[in-house]
Amino acid sequence: MFIHHANGIDWLVITAFEELKTIFIEEAGEIPFCFSTASELNLIDQAKRTYGYLPTLSGVITDTGTFQSQDNEEDLDPQLACLVEGRGRVFIYHGGFVAFVDNEQTFITRMD
Repeated sequence: MFIHHANGIDWLVITAFEELKTIFIEEAGEIPFCFSTASELNLIDQAKRTYGYLPTLSGVITDTGTFQSQDNEEDLDPQLACLVEGRGRVFIYHGGFVAFVDNEQTFITRMD
């Protein structure tokens, strides 16, 4: 695990394989740049502003960020995670799945 800093947000990059670290850094640079601590919007609204309509998927996000869904053969553990105080959490999974969690709602989508 290591930290990747983007737009004032520290992203925890989670990898069990040292040789995949470069891939995760590149992925960390793509999606998180739409998020900024300078914005007054929460993370879900920042994502909706950037991507427009985000299709909702069914599933549950555990406290550790694991994505559990009947549609998946197995649970997905996040590859990237961030916590922005007062704005929510974001978990990014292999295959483009993204979960946004705040005090009021959990929003799971897939970005291609």
